[in-house]
Amino acid sequence: MEHKRYLLNLLDYNSWANDEFFKVITKLSSEEINKQRKSFMNSIRNSLNHLLVIDKVWLANMKKERHNFSNLQTILFNDMKQLWKEKKKEEQLLKKYAVDLSDAELEESVECELIGGNKVLITRSMIFTHLVMHAGYHRGIIAEMFGQIPLPPIAQDITIWEKSKLKG
Repeated sequence: MEHKRYLLNLLDYNSWANDEFFKVITKLSSEEINKQRKSFMNSIRNSLNHLLVIDKVWLANMKKERHNFSNLQTILFNDMKQLWKEKKKEEQLLKKYAVDLSDAELEESVECELIGGNKVLITRSMIFTHLVMHAGYHRGIIAEMFGQIPLPPIAQDITIWEKSKLKG
């Protein structure tokens, strides 16, 4: 499979997996979404905001622009519908950005500033891969919080996504 097509496929999978979680999250009360839990990100709200912040940070880095974030748990939105609308918009911006890149631009190393000021030199291709893996990691944290409610686990496997594409 062509490298860019592979990355775009990963972004599509990531968007689908996020959607699967949000279908459940929209049914939760604001108390459950905001409840402070024994977890790395402390709440479902914090985790979802973090995913949006990180998308924005990495997109800025890929564009060689500065981001304005200094905290991993920056709260951009308390309202989940508004947060999700912005998250979906950001996913589309990331995908359009990927589509518009040449192969050489995908493999170009860019110096990126992380939250906290550390810097890393990394290719755009690896940034897209990181975004998908990072989101999966945080969906796992959200799944752990779902277990504390208790809710059953959410299926987010690539195999389930592939199977869903056959039905749709």
